[in-house]
Formats: sequence, structure tokens, C-alpha cells
Amino acid sequence: MIEEIVERIRLSSKYKDINEKTILEIVKIELPKHRNERDLIKAVKSKLHQIHGAFLGSKDVEKVKDLLLVLERGDRNIREIAKEILKLHQSTRERMDIYEEVYRGIFEVTGKPNSVLDLACGLNPFSIPFMNIEGPILYYAYDIDSTLIESINKFLDILSYPRLAKRKDILFEDIEDRTDICFIFKFLPIAERIKKGFSLKLLNSLNSKFLIVSFPLKSISGKEKGMLENYSKTFEPILKEKYKIIKRFIFKNEMFYILIERG
Repeated sequence: MIEEIVERIRLSSKYKDINEKTILEIVKIELPKHRNERDLIKAVKSKLHQIHGAFLGSKDVEKVKDLLLVLERGDRNIREIAKEILKLHQSTRERMDIYEEVYRGIFEVTGKPNSVLDLACGLNPFSIPFMNIEGPILYYAYDIDSTLIESINKFLDILSYPRLAKRKDILFEDIEDRTDICFIFKFLPIAERIKKGFSLKLLNSLNSKFLIVSFPLKSISGKEKGMLENYSKTFEPILKEKYKIIKRFIFKNEMFYILIERG
């Protein structure tokens, strides 16, 4: 039955490129909560929407591919195309005017990295041109969308970076790559709704010297719901389990933590 449910969901155009293991594991989580197949499928799709579809649609992923073709033809420069791509995703669109300031604030503390791990990355790897670092570096990027990962690897190739983007679900698959810096932007609250207690397990599994975590200060609809106080109270004790908080700062609607692994 489980395999049949997974296949039915994967037949949907919206979820055809999503990591099969992601769908399988969410089906397993939701299965005991629902009496009939229809409600189960609806619940699984709702969870998939929370972790992926609410931020980036299949049409947006196709637009990324089209823009990379324009870049490959040499019609426009990398920063112009990167901006167009970043505008497709709500989170990256919100950072568009502050990306350089955000990275400058991070690297002033951590130093310029030789290796980066970008978890549940979405379109964030396309912000590399705004990091102002001397490449190529090792840039590992994980996401559950296979088509998006292909595009990220193409972009890395254009930058003369190694093709290190992987289709991987950090909720259900192990992380092996060791890096100078790890980015986890706006993902921990979403992950906790899917898999309670996930954040602590993830942090304990990481092999990065510095960890950069961010949290949204407004909902997708733009409402403030006491998120600053709530996330500070809920997640700071978890972050401190393995890491020391060096700096906390806010840019626009996003709160960032810079953490270093405890020696």
C-alpha cells in the first residue's frame, strides 16, 4: 500500500522531481494518522507543500533552466542572471537587496570559506556571485528537487566550481560532507513541523566549523506573529547544545545566527 501511495503522489506533475525517499518517509509518518487513502494523500501533499511547494513551483524551476541557457549563450552576465533567478523564490527574493551585506557580515566573523554546505538550499546557491569570494571553492548544495539540483550543478560548472550539488533530503538522509561553513536558512521551523526533534539530531550530525542558521520574522503571507521571541526561546537552547553563538543579527525580515562548534 505504501509504495502505491508514493507512486500516486509522484505521478503528480508538482511532485514528479521530488526525492522518492522524502515522499516515502512522509507517507510513513502520516499513515497512522489517517483512516482512508484520500485523507492520507492530502496530508502528505500538504507536508510536501510546506517543505517545497510553498516556496518554489515547478514552473519556477523550469524558468531557472531557461535563464541558464541565456547565460550559457553569453547574452547576459552572471550577476544579472543570478538576480533574475533569485527573484523566483520568496526567501531569496526577500534577500535580494541585502545579500552582499549578509555575506559580508558573516565572513567578517568566519573568514572567507574554502568550502560551504548549503542545506535545503532552494535557490540560495545562485547567490554565490554576491558572496565576493575568490573561487572556485567547494560548494555542496542539498535539495530534494532533482531538476533544481541539475540546474545548480550547471551553474556551478559555469562558475568553474566542482559539481557538488546533490539531491538529498536532510530530514531522512545522513550528511557526510565536512566543510568550513554550513548554511541552514529558514528551514529548521519547517523541519520541526514535519519531524519533531529533528533540529537537535541534525546539529549533532554536522561536520562544519561554523554554522549559519536563519529564521523568518514574518510568515509567507507577510504577517508578524511574535516569531522573533518564539524562535529565540524555542531554538536558541537547541543551537547551544553543540555550538556557541558568536553573533545574532537581523536583516529585514530574517534573523541570522553565526555559531561555532564547541571545542
